[in-house]
Amino acid sequence: MTKYYLTSVLSALLLIISVLPSQAQQEQQHQMQRQIQQMHEMMGRMNTMMERNHEMTQRMHQRMQEAQDEQMRNQYQMMHRFGEQMGMTLGNMKNAAERCEMMLRDREMMRDRDMQRDMERMHRHLSDMTDEMEEALQTMERMTERLQERAQSQ
Repeated sequence: MTKYYLTSVLSALLLIISVLPSQAQQEQQHQMQRQIQQMHEMMGRMNTMMERNHEMTQRMHQRMQEAQDEQMRNQYQMMHRFGEQMGMTLGNMKNAAERCEMMLRDREMMRDRDMQRDMERMHRHLSDMTDEMEEALQTMERMTERLQERAQSQ
């Protein structure tokens, strides 16, 4: 009875030990999939911001061409150039997010626990930067509206 019991307990322990790494790997896999999904969502936000910025920049260029007043033309030109710079920044951020996603998909890189933690940090930084760019774009849109209101009142 004791030998059978001991054999059963040892078998159960071996089974539990063999399952634990598998569960940890599955959790790690799910976490990586969540991060990749979040990266896709972040890149979607960046695409939307890039489109908004492009449309705004195009409007500023058109208004700059149509402006009769030299001062207004210069202000539209400054906003246009600022918008171009914002667009380049967004493009660079999107490229960085794409590279980050590629690294997340690299199983060999993600086997290293320190690399995983650093990639999580990088993801948070990119997410924070995306939020900041959204706020900057909203500010620029308000500035554009004010500039247009001033032009119409003149």
